[in-house]
Amino acid sequence: MDTQPSSPNGGPGDVHDVQPPADVDNDDKGDAPPNASQQSMDVDKDDNDATAGDKEGEKDGEKDGEKDGEKSEKKPKKKSGTRTKIKAAKGEDMIAYTTAFVPGLYNVKNPAGDFVQKESNVDIIRHQSVAKVKKEKEAIEEERRLEKEKREQENGGPVDDLPVENPLNKILIIHPGSRYLRLGRASDFYPHEVPNCIARPANSVGGSSPPVLGKRPAEDEWDANIGHLRDYLRNRLRANKLVTDWKEGSRVNAANARAKPENIPEHNDPYRIDWTELEGRKFVVGTEALRLPPSAGYTVRYPILRRRFNSRDWKSRQPLLDDLTTIMVESLRTELDILPKDFKNYSVVLIVPDHGDRIYVEELTNLILNVMGFKEIAVHQESYCAIFSAGMSSACVVDIGSQETSVTCVDEGMVNPDTRINLSFGGDDVTAALMALLERSSFPYKDVDLARAQDWIMLDNLKIRICTLEEHLVANTPWDFYVLSEGLTKKYNLRTYDENVLAPLCWFDTRMIDFDTKTEGTASLFNPSGEVTDLIKSTYGEPTAAMKACTAHLFPSKEGETQEARGDGAEGTPASRVSTPAAESDAGVSTPAPLSKTANASPNAAPSATPVPPQLLGTSLLPPTATTSANATPAPEGGEGTAVEEGPSYDIPYEASKTPLDGAIAASIAQSASENKVKAAASSVLLIGGGSALKGLAPFIAERLPPLLRQRGFSIPEVQIVPPPRNLNPKFVSWKGASVMCNLESLSDMWIRPDEFEAIGARALQDRYMFL
Repeated sequence: MDTQPSSPNGGPGDVHDVQPPADVDNDDKGDAPPNASQQSMDVDKDDNDATAGDKEGEKDGEKDGEKDGEKSEKKPKKKSGTRTKIKAAKGEDMIAYTTAFVPGLYNVKNPAGDFVQKESNVDIIRHQSVAKVKKEKEAIEEERRLEKEKREQENGGPVDDLPVENPLNKILIIHPGSRYLRLGRASDFYPHEVPNCIARPANSVGGSSPPVLGKRPAEDEWDANIGHLRDYLRNRLRANKLVTDWKEGSRVNAANARAKPENIPEHNDPYRIDWTELEGRKFVVGTEALRLPPSAGYTVRYPILRRRFNSRDWKSRQPLLDDLTTIMVESLRTELDILPKDFKNYSVVLIVPDHGDRIYVEELTNLILNVMGFKEIAVHQESYCAIFSAGMSSACVVDIGSQETSVTCVDEGMVNPDTRINLSFGGDDVTAALMALLERSSFPYKDVDLARAQDWIMLDNLKIRICTLEEHLVANTPWDFYVLSEGLTKKYNLRTYDENVLAPLCWFDTRMIDFDTKTEGTASLFNPSGEVTDLIKSTYGEPTAAMKACTAHLFPSKEGETQEARGDGAEGTPASRVSTPAAESDAGVSTPAPLSKTANASPNAAPSATPVPPQLLGTSLLPPTATTSANATPAPEGGEGTAVEEGPSYDIPYEASKTPLDGAIAASIAQSASENKVKAAASSVLLIGGGSALKGLAPFIAERLPPLLRQRGFSIPEVQIVPPPRNLNPKFVSWKGASVMCNLESLSDMWIRPDEFEAIGARALQDRYMFL
């Protein structure tokens, strides 16, 4: 029987295989027999050999034919009786599995991957922003020129130039605080102060309830601290040869117990206020929020807590930012008559704390530029603005706010980052301490509740009137105060003996302050997102050398030390047990020893108000990180293989925030670069903030600082306290300094526009300001 010719693979050909026409591609017709492919290759090769001497324009086609023939020879051989499968049609490869766009793999070598990291790309963004500003200025000038030409044509002759508007009228200065929001134009002499709060219906408010300060059991561990302060005050009076009758305390208690309220007629009430009418309003901000009647069913909250975002009263970040935006928009509308549609014409100078969270600055910047839509923004620190207001180049700025106090040294117009320290107490803690003391003296207003806005305002005003650090005012003194309610205003008579002096002493003996209560219910709402900008390192929120110096007593020394210097942990900290000769010689100034072991073992024990051990004078033993484990206990000599116990870990910023005010100022001054700078800072201590208006505070601090500085190795005989500028409220010093800076030409290099911030984000802040 006749058979088909053998295939190149050595097997018989398939009788069903038909060679496709020459003008049809094999790929489009499916599988082709290998012998047909070989024959086609041979024919093409012979044709190419025959036309080798033809025109030069056909050489490219000949080479392509040779390549096709070589590819066909290299195809794998199949066994006899099987079909070879050639590559599928190109059209089938392009068939997608879905109609949605599927992006390809990211090329890691793409230069767009490190866009923000390249300085050349960042410069392009800046140049574009600057060019846009220049173009806007040229457009304004052209508009003014056309307006002038139009007026000349109407008048038939030359006319005077149009009056130029003061550029300071287009610059807003915003200083957010824990209790108040200070804002105004740079041309204003004083800012507008608005309560930084918002009230919403109680059923629409989430988060945890804030703790009520000043509410404590009748008998608790704080009574021992109050007795300790009374003994300290008695020693001070005896040292200053001031005689007083200590039996007056019991007489004051009896008089307050007999006090009865007096109703004030409405027509004769100078303290009467108009309560806020709701009329179905979803929210109320500012002063109106504090004048809501107690029966309204609204909850008043403050979005700023201790100069940071309030993560205790809000569950998520967006409602918090929305409420903060609402407060700013409503305050600008009511106080400055600036509507949201005009925000694009105004620049903003934002004042931020000296030490804090970098996310706080970034979110406020994004809120002002992208959410509210202002033209541009500049960011400055509080202490840096304060020295401009005081007309000083170097100073130790002590800013005592309502909930937090900051101490920072400024040297020749530059903030020294090593001297920054935050203290978690302020004027509100004096109010709470006064309430606790008055309750123990039969306070006549029995229904007082500091969670109510009007009761807090009443007691805060009473604190401003009666509290002092002047010891000669310890006496049986009568006072009165007014309680505002929905009905008639009530007048109460009150007597104090030493309560008005003991309350502000909580700044110098922080064991009277419950720091643990302040941190209850707080959570982190602003976590890093993992973006490129989050990788930028910053020392803005890191522990400083001053903080480490205040917490050095918590970390044992690496060198061999005695049992007395280390302390055994049961009787208190080393700072409360070890004294130096300098401290002993100033016994009348330094805080006396605690009365009992219970008071001494309190977690709020103040290390710097008491004598400091010699090992705290150096900084070589200080830990380098914020949450650092204490140094390991050295193994005894000859104890090979002895397990080394690792000490507990401490949050340095949190522990340093418990330092007494005088100790924090001494630690900050001691961290200046040289002895001359230490003397310069000690000779110019600037007290600002609402809490600095306390009577007798300046001489009290000036008396306590020299012995504390001597303990740290600096012999400074006298410390000078610089008062704020004349006729300027200490609360407005930083704001006024920012308005002075707006007159400088250097401010033009610090503006950040929305397009630049949107393109490079936090990089724009870091490149402009060294503290970030």
